[in-house]
Amino acid sequence: MRQRDVVEAWRKERATIFASALGHPRNLLDSVRRRLILVILIAIMPIASACMLQGVLQLRRTSEETQARLVQSAIAAAGSVQNVFAAAENVLQALKNANDVRNADADCQATLSGANLSVLFSTNISLFGSDGVLRCSALTPNDNVVSDRSWWRESVQAKDFTLSSRMVSPITRNEILIGTLPLFSASGAFDGALSIGINGLWLDNLLKREMAPTAGIISLLDATGREIASNASVASRRMFAGRDLSSYTDHLGEAADDKGTVWSFAVAPLERHGLMVAIARPKDELFRWTTLHVMISFVLPVVMVIFTLVAIWLATDRIVLQWLLYMRRVTAVYAQGHYGFRPTRMHQAPSEFRVLGHAIEDMALAVRERDGKLRESLAEKTGLVREIHHRIKNSLQVVVSLLSLYGSSVPQGEDRRRFEQLRVRVNTLAVVHRIFYEASEGSEVRVRELLREMAVLLEGAADRNVTVVVEADDALTLPTDFAVPLALMVTEIIMTLARHDATSPARLTLDGAIEGGTFILTLTSSEPSDGRLGKADLAHGFASQLGGTVEDVDGENGAVVTVSFPARKAGGERSHAGR
Repeated sequence: MRQRDVVEAWRKERATIFASALGHPRNLLDSVRRRLILVILIAIMPIASACMLQGVLQLRRTSEETQARLVQSAIAAAGSVQNVFAAAENVLQALKNANDVRNADADCQATLSGANLSVLFSTNISLFGSDGVLRCSALTPNDNVVSDRSWWRESVQAKDFTLSSRMVSPITRNEILIGTLPLFSASGAFDGALSIGINGLWLDNLLKREMAPTAGIISLLDATGREIASNASVASRRMFAGRDLSSYTDHLGEAADDKGTVWSFAVAPLERHGLMVAIARPKDELFRWTTLHVMISFVLPVVMVIFTLVAIWLATDRIVLQWLLYMRRVTAVYAQGHYGFRPTRMHQAPSEFRVLGHAIEDMALAVRERDGKLRESLAEKTGLVREIHHRIKNSLQVVVSLLSLYGSSVPQGEDRRRFEQLRVRVNTLAVVHRIFYEASEGSEVRVRELLREMAVLLEGAADRNVTVVVEADDALTLPTDFAVPLALMVTEIIMTLARHDATSPARLTLDGAIEGGTFILTLTSSEPSDGRLGKADLAHGFASQLGGTVEDVDGENGAVVTVSFPARKAGGERSHAGR
């Protein structure tokens, strides 16, 4: 628990390194750590961007290479199927030159049957007239007229060997493709056509031998996108049915099977018959390493930035901030006046901070020497000022003694009373300078002490029984330049209120306070003033010198005199003080 408290205290102290008015960040970038982070980020951003761009280019290049490989594989796999179509066309080309077939004589069926048996993928070979009526066939069909069939209409309009879409044979009940070769007379007129049934399952098996369905899906499709042959018919229809495959000849496509596996496929047109071949392979297998490389290209810059930020953060703490914090502690010790402190840990700091630490240490030594000289000079000047106050006090006491000596020869009456008042005023100045001489703080005087000295002096100088009570706060102080006019003003007010012609005892109370920057002195007398504090009285003059006013109010229990003037601390300027 103790170790935890030490760590928490260190964290709080570290967090307040910029908490002062001078060190508090003024904006987001007003920090060594943040500026370093910004500079390093700007420096490594081109490298990180280059790595990411390289990953994007690699992905694009790999996609193009994969498409090229798939297309080549598809064309190679479809080559055997194209060979089948070429073989079927060659068979028909050979048969059209046979006279017994061309003339549909008695040997036509035998010739067609022999050709049909010799071709492994053939299901039937037939000869049709120009009107679409069967003239000769290797197998006996159920329907002798095909003029209404779509594949026949296409062959009539074609000039070369054509292939139909995949259909069910009415004879064998197997899926077949019908290859048709149109026949023309010597004059160039359409004279019928030879057709051959190509076994669709045989084509599918041929593609399966070229590529296993688990390795990939390859399909042969016509221009409309209808499947002609495939090594995985169900999956092929799932992927390619309803797609415009002609739009994928220049880039890879993607499709998902029933299990949710994503496949990438490429499409390439074949040279003849308007056919297209499409090949698909699982995307994970094609781009496994490419995805890893691209991820590394993107993740590596991010990791590099994160490690850089962490390194800067820790390095700033260990190399910069901890020494700033240490020097802040050192300067705080020097600020408390402990100039003899030596920063013993600075030898572990980097050279720049060692130079700064030595400079701070030299500055502290210089401040220590100058502080010593200033203290000596201040002590000397304070001694001189105290000596001046002592001599002034002695001189004023000599004057008071002379006034007492010469005043004793003055007859009793008004002149004698004025002579005594003069002696009291001079004695007041002597008392003030004695207080200055005895004061421990040379720039301030305690108001309670000053008023009590005035009370003792005035009680002894009065011609009657006068009691002066001081109730001012003991902690109340005023600058020394306020003491003389304040003491003389109090002397004038008390001598005015304590009438010499009265015989009953008098009681006066002095109370002082500072309210809202104004010093208020209240004198309460047991006797009314009867307007004796006129505007021409000396009390008003001394109050004006202090920048204040004097107000007296007579009540049932006596007079209340209120003196108010602006207060200030020692060394400050008075707001309305008169000169």
